[in-house]
Amino acid sequence: MTKILVIHTSTHEPKVSSSAALTVHCVSRLAEMVEDPEIRFIDAAKLHIVENLGCYSNGKYQCADPKAGKYRCWAHFLSQKDPAAYGGKDEMGKIYDGLWWADIVVFSTCNRWGSHTAVAQRVIERMNTIENRSSVYHEPYPLLGKKLGIIVTGLHWETPRIGHNLLTAMRWFGFATQPDETNVLAWQRTRDLYFEHPDSDTPYVIKWAESPVGQMAVDRWAQAVATSKDTIV
Repeated sequence: MTKILVIHTSTHEPKVSSSAALTVHCVSRLAEMVEDPEIRFIDAAKLHIVENLGCYSNGKYQCADPKAGKYRCWAHFLSQKDPAAYGGKDEMGKIYDGLWWADIVVFSTCNRWGSHTAVAQRVIERMNTIENRSSVYHEPYPLLGKKLGIIVTGLHWETPRIGHNLLTAMRWFGFATQPDETNVLAWQRTRDLYFEHPDSDTPYVIKWAESPVGQMAVDRWAQAVATSKDTIV
């Protein structure tokens, strides 16, 4: 069995989200290239994810402290004890559990003013406890060797660069990737910075993905993810 976790971080509803549409298309193709796939989809925007408490900057041993509960994360641990102080009980545990479970992680986002979404940033910041187990506590990387795919969609502003930045960050967690960054698939509707949305991007990204050029790009991405071996830590 090959366990595929999809973490989608757009605030748009999946049915009108271009990143969700492309992600579903790509993951379906990826599933054809691996043995006995099982897919789990997490819509991170639907979860209550407490903001990063900055434990690392307040003393590096506080982040990933074994005393901070099952996930070694104070934001999660403290919110379970005092939900009112944190806007409710933290649900990042669903993502942590998914990361432990998965063989392949697909991280998808849309472009927000030349960067990934705030939801994506919050997830990444809360993953600091995972990286800290190795860099500070000198334990094995929990995610070492898990394969990674990144999908980014956007209207017109440096969408490929967002994918590059995400891949660079994710490599710190020990994910297996390709050296040439073919684990990233970025779709951008236009290069015209003054173009405004007259309609949804979703039909356009689907049309592209089903075109000969799009099919080639999706196949290349899926093959890169399925065969990733290079790990940069």
